[in-house]
Amino acid sequence: MRARVLVSVAVAATIAFGATGCEFLSPSRTQEIRQITDGVDVSTGTIDVRNALLISDSGKDARFVGTLVNTGTDDRTVTLEVDGDDQTVVVPGDSTTVLADDGQHDTVDFDDVTAVPGSLVKMYFSYDGAEGASATVPVLTSSQEQYQTLAPTPTPTPTETAPSNSGTQPTGDATAPGTQDGSQTDSSEGDNGTN
Repeated sequence: MRARVLVSVAVAATIAFGATGCEFLSPSRTQEIRQITDGVDVSTGTIDVRNALLISDSGKDARFVGTLVNTGTDDRTVTLEVDGDDQTVVVPGDSTTVLADDGQHDTVDFDDVTAVPGSLVKMYFSYDGAEGASATVPVLTSSQEQYQTLAPTPTPTPTETAPSNSGTQPTGDATAPGTQDGSQTDSSEGDNGTN
């Protein structure tokens, strides 16, 4: 009888262990801490682009926000392109260049590009000597707290205005001094030649 109980316990333990399988031996994924970002990552040559995204409130002007990491020893002039508009950034060797308008870093702004908030825009990253890489970058707005200061300021466009006519023409029935009904009178008339 005792043997049957031991066999039953052994079978139950084997079933329980088999049912849990990998979960029993591997750590739970919920215990891992992962960095979650809004942007995308892409690499070309010795340049790693990290957390790349565009900030736009107008849908036409956009600011690139991201980090360029140069893992090589040579300085690189990296070209960032959106909709045929390209900007360049020099990234020194063995260094990181952060692009964001936070008072400490440079900015890269694109004018007159299609960057509708909430959409994905194709960007191209390249430099001389590397093949280049493209990435589909999200377009966000400054309505989120962490991006409030990052939207580009639209360039004001000059508008032509017609000259104002106010104040250039006399109005009403006013007459100039020395005139009568708007016509000048000869002071010699009615003088009868007397001094």
